[in-house]
Order: sequence, then structure tokens, then C-alpha cells
Amino acid sequence: MTTDRTLILIRHAKAEPHGSTTDHERCLTERGVLDARAVGDWLREKSLSPDFVWCSTSTRTRETWAAIVEASGVGPIVDHEQRIYDASPRTLLEVLRETPENAHCVALVGHAPGVPAIAAALTEANAAVDFVDHFATSAVAVLRIEGEWADLAPGATELEQVFVGRG
Repeated sequence: MTTDRTLILIRHAKAEPHGSTTDHERCLTERGVLDARAVGDWLREKSLSPDFVWCSTSTRTRETWAAIVEASGVGPIVDHEQRIYDASPRTLLEVLRETPENAHCVALVGHAPGVPAIAAALTEANAAVDFVDHFATSAVAVLRIEGEWADLAPGATELEQVFVGRG
């Protein structure tokens, strides 16, 4: 039996410029918080409620997810995964294949260029080629998957929706 699943790929919201802290510790700007809340509002309006979340360990991705939760009211299990930070599409695919099989709607909160690259790989850049080439901060790609997470492969998804959160 084939199971339909949903994957929500999210690029972190607008972060502070590089400066007095490490890249990993950069926080969201005020605009970034508002943009992430706009993503949360949109997820709620679209009835997209992840039951599992992969999130990079960076401060800006954690703050992005916290603002999304604040606006959307979702509260799934979150796995803060170091491998997502500065990840290649191959690494992101490996992480996604480790998703618990009982999860039907999964979000991944990460960074460019990894998140847009995995979106392009999973959809084989079908109708989303312009979107994935210009994956802004607070951008979201919603993909439909048929099958098991462990079997996820390039070209195995369909792009359903795109959104860029702007507060």
C-alpha cells in the first residue's frame, strides 16, 4: 500500500549580518521574526501541520521554527540535527530518509544552498525551477511524496505549493 506524505521545506528567516558572532549563532532580525510568523500563519491557513520536524542546530533556524510554532500553534516532535547545518543535498536526503515512518507530514528547516538544492533534486526542478533557483529567506516548498521516507529519491516528489513569508 502506497502512503501519501507531505514534506515542507523551509529556509530560515532573515538573519543578522555576519559580524560579532559565529555564523552558527546568528539570530533572526525583527523582520525575520515577522516573516517566520507569516509562514506559521500560512501553514495554519493551509491546514499543514507537521507531525515531525527536522531543524538545523543553528540559532536562526531554531528561532525560525519557534516563530512558526507561535503563529501556527503546531507542536510536533522536533529533532535538532547538526547535519542540516551547511548540508549538501545528499546529506539532506540521508537525513530525510531517517524520518520516522509514522510521520506523514514532515518539515525541514534549513539553509541555502542545501534546502533549495534538495527541493530541486526531489522535484527534478519541474514547475519550480525559478522558485528553487531564487529560494528567498522564509521560503517554503510543499512537496507530495508517495511511499516511504526510507525510499525517498531524486525526482520522487511533486511540488504542490510555494510560499515566501513576509510579515
